[in-house]
Amino acid sequence: MYQNRLRTNGSNSISENSLPRAGTLGMNGTTRCSIVVQTNAAFARSVLHAVERFVLKGVHGVSIQAVASHSDQETLELIGILRDQSDVFGLLGTNTEPVKAALLELRSLGIPVIALVSDLDASARTTYIGGNNRAAGQLAGFIFGRSLERQSGVRIAIVTCNLAYRCWEDREMGFRSLLRQRFPQISIVEVVAESDSPESTCEAAFRVLGNDHAVGGIYNLAGENLGLAQAIREAGLLTRPMYVAHELDEVTESLLRGGVIDFLITQNLESIVNAVKGFVIGLRTATKRCEEFNLVPIELVSKFNLPPRTMQ
Repeated sequence: MYQNRLRTNGSNSISENSLPRAGTLGMNGTTRCSIVVQTNAAFARSVLHAVERFVLKGVHGVSIQAVASHSDQETLELIGILRDQSDVFGLLGTNTEPVKAALLELRSLGIPVIALVSDLDASARTTYIGGNNRAAGQLAGFIFGRSLERQSGVRIAIVTCNLAYRCWEDREMGFRSLLRQRFPQISIVEVVAESDSPESTCEAAFRVLGNDHAVGGIYNLAGENLGLAQAIREAGLLTRPMYVAHELDEVTESLLRGGVIDFLITQNLESIVNAVKGFVIGLRTATKRCEEFNLVPIELVSKFNLPPRTMQ
């Protein structure tokens, strides 16, 4: 059931597709950080590879492992498994009540909790490391507003789904507030998928786009882009809509290079992993005060400023 595992013991060794046994971490004064990544498969691989690159460099006294999860239930199971093998716990996951309750239990045991990329309620985490997602939504709104402000009757389709990620909520708040304040003439039509999957996203987007050819822009604040790209191709829109999405992975990079996505709003994963390292070292040495927010810059990427072969 558990796949895409990465583990380091501080000696640059990596073991895939297995969980560490109790007692194999925390030896020789090593501070152990476990990270659970619950997101779509493409972005999860990007996060795991960023951790792997950190592992290959090696940091004395710090052990980081990253584990992929496919659901809230699997995340809860992993929290239970990793609890006794972690001095610090990180999560890129949903902000749901069962998950928050499990994280509160970790904190009650004295285990600091890091929210990564997508924030959690303040009671459930010790710190947040990632981009300012509300500002990212504002940036998306500004791009659409300035690009489409001279068109009359234009609408922007905003794509999300029913999963409870705080980053999606923050992006939507920033996007809507920026358009309302700066570009009130632009209206929004909602595309809400039942799940963050290609099939669900394609079906939900096609229902809207196939019946609304006045859509001049598509903002995907969620994670799934393959299904959305398929819906755009099949909807028969009169002109190609402007398309803005989030996060760089092998799927979004391909769509960006192919001219389907116009802009990606990203947060550098290496910077996030380095910030995790700094947080863990600070706890280990008691030399750094724990900040509630550790923000990394958000970046705007197009096919013109992508380095060759970004995704490995």
